[in-house]
Amino acid sequence: MRPLLRTLPLSVMAALALPLCAQTAPPLDLASEMDDILSTDQIGAASKHVQDVASAPADVVVLRSSELKALGYRTLGDALGGVLGFRTNQDHAYQGLAAAGAYTLGDQNTRLLVLLDGHALNSPAEVGSSKVGEDFGLPLELVDHIEVVRGPASSLYGNNAYEALVNVVSMAAAGATQSHTQGAVTAGTGGLSEIWAQQVLDLGGVTSTLMVSGYQRTGTAQQYPQLQPDPLPARADREERQSAYLYLKGNQWSFAASLLSRTQLLASAPYGSVPGDLGNFYRNRRMSGEFKWEPTTRNVRWMVRLFGDKNEFDDSFVSSGAPGPNVTGLDFDPDRSLGAELQGRASLGEHLTLTFGTEQQFHRYNGVYTAPGQGINTDVSYTIGNTYLEANWQPSAAWNVVAGLQRADWRPTQVSNTTGGVAQGQPEVSISRLTPRLSLIWKPAPADVAKFIFGQGFRFPTIFEEYYTDGVTQFANPSLKPEVLTSEQVSWSRKWTPQFNSHAAVMLFRGERAILPLSSVSGEQYVNAPDPLKGKAAELELAWHHGGTELSAGGGWYDWTYQGAQLSDSSRWLAVFKAIQRAGDWSLAGEARYVAGRQSTDPTTGILTTVPANWTLRASLRREWGHAWAQVSGEDLGNSRRRDLVAPEYAPITWMEGDGRAVRATLGVRF
Repeated sequence: MRPLLRTLPLSVMAALALPLCAQTAPPLDLASEMDDILSTDQIGAASKHVQDVASAPADVVVLRSSELKALGYRTLGDALGGVLGFRTNQDHAYQGLAAAGAYTLGDQNTRLLVLLDGHALNSPAEVGSSKVGEDFGLPLELVDHIEVVRGPASSLYGNNAYEALVNVVSMAAAGATQSHTQGAVTAGTGGLSEIWAQQVLDLGGVTSTLMVSGYQRTGTAQQYPQLQPDPLPARADREERQSAYLYLKGNQWSFAASLLSRTQLLASAPYGSVPGDLGNFYRNRRMSGEFKWEPTTRNVRWMVRLFGDKNEFDDSFVSSGAPGPNVTGLDFDPDRSLGAELQGRASLGEHLTLTFGTEQQFHRYNGVYTAPGQGINTDVSYTIGNTYLEANWQPSAAWNVVAGLQRADWRPTQVSNTTGGVAQGQPEVSISRLTPRLSLIWKPAPADVAKFIFGQGFRFPTIFEEYYTDGVTQFANPSLKPEVLTSEQVSWSRKWTPQFNSHAAVMLFRGERAILPLSSVSGEQYVNAPDPLKGKAAELELAWHHGGTELSAGGGWYDWTYQGAQLSDSSRWLAVFKAIQRAGDWSLAGEARYVAGRQSTDPTTGILTTVPANWTLRASLRREWGHAWAQVSGEDLGNSRRRDLVAPEYAPITWMEGDGRAVRATLGVRF
């Protein structure tokens, strides 16, 4: 296979050479952006319309472009890992993300809804997963800001907005209209290389933005003592990704389209495959398009969305056929969908605003697994419906009351499962869910905001959990119910001085019917947990700025239990410290993250595995010129080989080490 990455340098050079009319570089005004940060942030994800953070009926965080650039984050997961309550989990296949200190081992972020310019990126072809690593695809240099809703958000967004919601807003969607071209190249340890280019054209009332990007990492030598004593070759850890993003913006309308392909080799040998074999890999492909129109009629602002997605996942595992030749098992899981959403936002008098809408998605999934002497086909057609209503009542300048209700439906219209040429009937079980939301926002003084937030999140069972079966080791469970997380949060934000502010929050969580794998001598089947998950959390964050200096610190305590014992892979303590110093064209930034130790018990063997607490350190130095920038960044500067727990499919491996110290250098140009 010749990766598209080899042709991207030529594509980038061609894009940079395109003739532009009256091109000028967009002015880089850090002082102006700092003014925006210090004023009231705006967020659109909390209620599906733009509002200031203080009025949003949620606990929200906004990561601005200046912070993302100064700290030199490469992936969305890296940036979110710097938000208190979140942490990353690395298994050298996907970058997992924990929220409120808890993470379900093996979960591909199905309990986190990720949006790019309002378009959901969770892939039904991969058990509802959302991508926050290299499989996100858009360089963070091209991100205007990231909106993070901490806590459930299913009352508006439905499925997958279970623990948190993340909306990444690109520069294009934020309103960059001046024609320009920019691009960058990055090189780093582990054979890392990336190249991207973006072109923005003002076409007379329509702004066109095109980005292309290519990435590869030759890998690092991985050592798994549980598998074999010697390190596996670096090439068995190779990763590559190619992506493109087009955004057109006109008067009251926009169109976005994206392409992505990402391949990760698997030195870790999951599912009993041969360690270090180059035939072990995961591959993700995504193609999406969305048209959005936002007209206004009288007192109602409308939003119409038409969208389509094609998500494909395939993998390959080479298993030992000793004493005969090795055998290969292949998965191919495509999901194709079309959808539409109609939303209205109406002002009913001076104090009441209603947001209402409905969304319908039509999906076709056809998963195929093949191995010598075995073939499994899972074919499901289904629809997802989401209807919501939210009322925002503001009786005075000091009070806001926000109440909402959402109904979601998951309706299979055709289900079939064929194993070894023999069809097995599966019942078509529809699922629905009503999800409430209530927020009270009190502003007793201009410097204070207090919020009480009651919300719920839910996740429908995935096709794999509900319908996949081989009749031998894995069994379907069409009777699965959606898992539900209820959250109660109280927060208080105060601006003590123009330079110093604080945020404190306490939270209670209760998870009902968590979907978990149940293993027995007869095989594995996903079931709803009979007992609830219970969680408690307390967080405190402080931020100070003066001139070109920004300092922030946050610490959180989290207590998750199941059946009276600490929940597997939950962290009791998390802390984040950030410092950014700007001086003219220079910026120097540093970050330290602390994650408490975690533990996990193997459900089959009962063996307890513990990984120790760790600190990870990041530093970045950046210099801006009129038409160029350069940056050097380092991660895990203390050579932290942090350990993360991993899912049972990696057995006998129960934990993996990180790559340790990494350094990257980037050179970019704009004109």
